[in-house]
Amino acid sequence: MTPARVCISTRLFPALLIAASSLAFASRDAGASPAAQVLMRGRACATPEPTAEERAKLSSLDRALAQRTAAPVGGTIQIAFHVIHDGDQGNVSDEQIQDQIRELNRNFLGTGYRFSLATVDRTDDARWFKVLPGTGDEKHMKQALAIDPAHRLNVYTASLGHDLVGWAYFPFSFPENYYLHGVVIHYGSMPGGFIVPYDLGRTLSHEVGHYLGLYHTFQGGCEEPGDFVADTPAEATPNLFACDGSRNTCPAPGNDPIHNYMDYSPDACYTEFTAGQDARMDAIVPVYRPSLLDAALAFAPTEALSALEGPATPRSFAFRGGWPNPFQDQTVLRFSLPSSARVQLRVYDVAGHLVANVMDATMPAGDHSAPFRASSLPAGMYFASLRVNGTIYTRSLMRVP
Repeated sequence: MTPARVCISTRLFPALLIAASSLAFASRDAGASPAAQVLMRGRACATPEPTAEERAKLSSLDRALAQRTAAPVGGTIQIAFHVIHDGDQGNVSDEQIQDQIRELNRNFLGTGYRFSLATVDRTDDARWFKVLPGTGDEKHMKQALAIDPAHRLNVYTASLGHDLVGWAYFPFSFPENYYLHGVVIHYGSMPGGFIVPYDLGRTLSHEVGHYLGLYHTFQGGCEEPGDFVADTPAEATPNLFACDGSRNTCPAPGNDPIHNYMDYSPDACYTEFTAGQDARMDAIVPVYRPSLLDAALAFAPTEALSALEGPATPRSFAFRGGWPNPFQDQTVLRFSLPSSARVQLRVYDVAGHLVANVMDATMPAGDHSAPFRASSLPAGMYFASLRVNGTIYTRSLMRVP
């Protein structure tokens, strides 16, 4: 099945998986190559209605917006980019990641928010590659890979399951340092991807809008308060394929905001966040994501910021061992390479017996991670051995019951 434009902005609702699955698309030429696969139905996002508690928060926020006189909020958001792949499948290039960050910055131009690529790591894991929201796999993946969620926007790319193309969590869903925060997108939605017509990299912009507090433009349909933004005209249903500016599904004045990044329009139709959406993000971020921004970088010259769009290559080798450690069923072994090198990563028990051959490959320069699953092993002490260019480094691991 061709991945649908299904994004999920939610907390963890088990029923959501059923709803998302029912929205998935059932049209694909089984013999088509990925580059030829075209989405046959539109984007869908199973966003739940706000809870009573969230409605109360939003009502308070609206009152604060009405009284707000402070200067606009802005800043540079540092991105920790996590590539989840299954062998070669989904192992997107550094160039494609750079294109994605540039597209994100173009889409948020004028809002005061910029994005800088701080780190990239790659994890070869077939199970996480088909991750679903609200599952143990999502929790384990993010527990292992999330980097400082209070100060970093963690972005995960994978193939996803149930034909989803992404999901995000609202700022008020969890405490700001909670590991589940972040955005997950299908790697095929990145610039140059194969999920047509959602292959220009603007799925990430849609999801980051949720991450910074925005609802869909069709939230609440034609009824007030809709998406809680006054300058996005009411919209009864999401726009799916057409890019027709005369579409009007509500009796209130104004045609549907089909060019808005928070509708379901094809990527090529997206062109704007409104001033009201910008104000809403500016009201939400200081309250629910107060540690996220580096204002000193926000209004730096464009030439200076362009240097921030790529992660620095590690200057030295590092073997960080497992995280978490101690662990129960699984930990992730992390290491950094200043240049390309042949890597052998193995795990031994205290008697020196090999229990897992985790990795044996030539790896590029950068930060890397590899999952080590030990559910079939007894509790106790183990040793991770990393051999790089003939030199062996060892870290202890502790599996607990």
